[in-house]
Amino acid sequence: MSEELEQKIDVMKREIDALQIAITGSTKPWYKSISTILSVVALLFSFGTTYVSYRRTTVQDTQSARQELRGLLQRLAALPKENIDIRKKYADDPASMGFVSGFINQENALLARQAAELAKKLPVDLVSGTEYYAIALALQNSYDLAAADEFLKYSIQAAKDFNTEIGALRSTANLQFIQGRPESGRVEYQKALSIFSKYPGYDPFTKVSTNVSTELIWASSEAGSGLPALASQHFENARALVNGLPRSPGADSLRAQVAQAEVQFASGLPVTSPVAGAQLGVAPVSETN
Repeated sequence: MSEELEQKIDVMKREIDALQIAITGSTKPWYKSISTILSVVALLFSFGTTYVSYRRTTVQDTQSARQELRGLLQRLAALPKENIDIRKKYADDPASMGFVSGFINQENALLARQAAELAKKLPVDLVSGTEYYAIALALQNSYDLAAADEFLKYSIQAAKDFNTEIGALRSTANLQFIQGRPESGRVEYQKALSIFSKYPGYDPFTKVSTNVSTELIWASSEAGSGLPALASQHFENARALVNGLPRSPGADSLRAQVAQAEVQFASGLPVTSPVAGAQLGVAPVSETN
């Protein structure tokens, strides 16, 4: 519909230009060219109504795309929960669990691509950093790592709040490790640790707890890359941050979280990472395509 309106507007512009040339080249007085003037006025009126119609159609198309994107993101948010329920339901039946989970993964891949296409068509100011982030995680869970990286960048650029930006920075860092680029991942983790230089108005506990989580996620990435010495350093950093807090229920909870992660690491178990999509594991670059 929009293309047809644009074509009509283009035709009208050419007709108006032709009439203006005809009037300018005429030797007759203006009152003897009334029919030409009326034709110009009629064309201008038609041009105006067509433009208004075009604008209305564009707004309607944008609103429809926004609603469709919102629906896709709501469904994508529900899929991981359904996957967990299926794993519990079919814990004693691996064949059925794999079969049903396969369909959920297919749905995730399909909806993630649809959401990515819609988001790219919409004006950038109509897609939030949180929405870009949700699409990135869905793409990562469907193993489309290049597209996930692209949408994480969009999320960071569009982020207007601390929570969205810190999540996107951590996920970007983790994704770099997954793709076999640990040096790039460390740069992104360092940006996450510096987040409060951009968002300074937070209390000390929020700052420390946020950085503790970043250090633990960083340690998880290093451990998953087979670099235990570097992982140990980030566990130590997290412990030092917690020890600098006054005793409180919140500080005790953080201390327990760090201790649990260190026990997992010492036992040779995968360190639980709060980053969504981290279950993909670390793989060489050649295996991520």
